[in-house]
Amino acid sequence: MQHDTELSDHERRINDLSDKMTDTLNRVDESNKYLREQNNRILEAVIKGNEKSESHKNEMETINRQNLWKVVTIAIGSSSVIYLILQQVIHMIH
Repeated sequence: MQHDTELSDHERRINDLSDKMTDTLNRVDESNKYLREQNNRILEAVIKGNEKSESHKNEMETINRQNLWKVVTIAIGSSSVIYLILQQVIHMIH
């Protein structure tokens, strides 16, 4: 009879341990699920930030090219105007 009681106690302990282990694994799974969701949100935010950064970089490059052409055009135009003024001054002197 004592042997049966001891076996019952061991079975109860094993069942308790099994239940605790199952509960712990369930909590770990829930925690992992939460962490995966957080990681996905962070990844999406980083990807959006990278896309915005790339878009901004492309816009800045376009603006730089446009400004370069404006500077070249202004430089050519102003040098032409200066040349014409000097030519008129020299013409008036002679």
